[in-house]
Amino acid sequence: MLSNRLMRGLGALLLLLALVVAGTAAAAAQEITFWVMPNAPDAIHVPWLQKKAEEFHAETGIRVHFEVIGWDVAWSRISTAIITGEGVDVFQVGTTWNPQLAATGGLSQLDINEFGGADAFMAANLASTTYKGDFYGVPWFAETRALYYNKDMFAAAGVEPPQTYEELVAVGQKLIATHGAGRAIAIAGTNAYDLIHNWAIILWAFGGELVDIDARRAVFNGPEGVAAMEYYVDLVRQGLASRATAEYNQDQADAAFINGNVAMAFMGPWNIADIEIENPSLNYGIVPPPAGPAGRAAFSGGSNLAILRQSPNQEAAKKWIQFLLRDENLVDYTKNLTKMLPATLSAFEDPYYEQGVWQTFKTTLGFARAYPPLATWGTIENAIVGEFRNVLAAYVDGTLERQGGVQAFLNRAAEQVDRALRDER
Repeated sequence: MLSNRLMRGLGALLLLLALVVAGTAAAAAQEITFWVMPNAPDAIHVPWLQKKAEEFHAETGIRVHFEVIGWDVAWSRISTAIITGEGVDVFQVGTTWNPQLAATGGLSQLDINEFGGADAFMAANLASTTYKGDFYGVPWFAETRALYYNKDMFAAAGVEPPQTYEELVAVGQKLIATHGAGRAIAIAGTNAYDLIHNWAIILWAFGGELVDIDARRAVFNGPEGVAAMEYYVDLVRQGLASRATAEYNQDQADAAFINGNVAMAFMGPWNIADIEIENPSLNYGIVPPPAGPAGRAAFSGGSNLAILRQSPNQEAAKKWIQFLLRDENLVDYTKNLTKMLPATLSAFEDPYYEQGVWQTFKTTLGFARAYPPLATWGTIENAIVGEFRNVLAAYVDGTLERQGGVQAFLNRAAEQVDRALRDER
């Protein structure tokens, strides 16, 4: 028989071993991996992330290993992680990606109340985190597009920024009379995402919609959609935009404005940083998008934060998201690094967003809309954009009317979208 003393010693040893094992397991769990896109130049982005990771570790004991991954590979990296369940705990996703990834079953369903509640966020950005009514992400930062204008070119033509789309055409005609054809406005004709972003705000302002979710059918080929697309083509037809628009991607359209060659462009807050670097002497202003027959409209984009469903570090991942969403961190990140806009209402109360161009973007984001949170959105977007590119190309080569006009192209796009919507889960 073992003595009582020996038994007590053995028990203490076993307890100590259990505590060590438990402590080791806990320590292992106090590490998470964060994937983030290059939202700012690495020279300022990486040091900021390092500093915040250190602050977070000091406060919580949780270490954050982060990696900046390019937008061009992000979708494939995230998709692989969803399949394997490895590689990442928390990651950034574009707003249109969130519902598509949620539909795979690879994202953690979240309680939005753990992050301040639904009322804490910009409505459009919050909507982008949902799929079938549940939350699978948390809004991080937002973006929208407003109308940039060249003050010197406007002054030379004796015009003011347009308040309606009808005024935009009238102002544009005076601009080209002063500065030459094609120099009133720059628009994208080829870049998939920006083409639909810029056209959608006209569609909504004209009273149209992209899809009827309940009926599972496209509706952008209705009268309002045709009028909106005719308006877009008319910008080229009437000489306000260059015929080269059919070949412009968004970067080229932005450059035309930033270089001082074009008087107007629909651009985002991040373009302010481009102007500061590429043409700091540019004398420009920013106003909300013009109003159409149905009022003003804008697209709301940005990025959300999501958690891998198979991550073993769910609570630590939530704490990191909560940390990034603190007002001081969110304001610092958007104001000093990304030139984006915070997705929380409390951060938006910072005085910085009440001044100058930031007030314009804040106002615009207030009436901005997100795309429908659909699993098939990627397929839908590609179908729409493919035919829209063809509209502009057909006008430039003189075949638009022979091919049935704008209506025929929109109908073909609608047929593709209807097929995609039938596959919606």
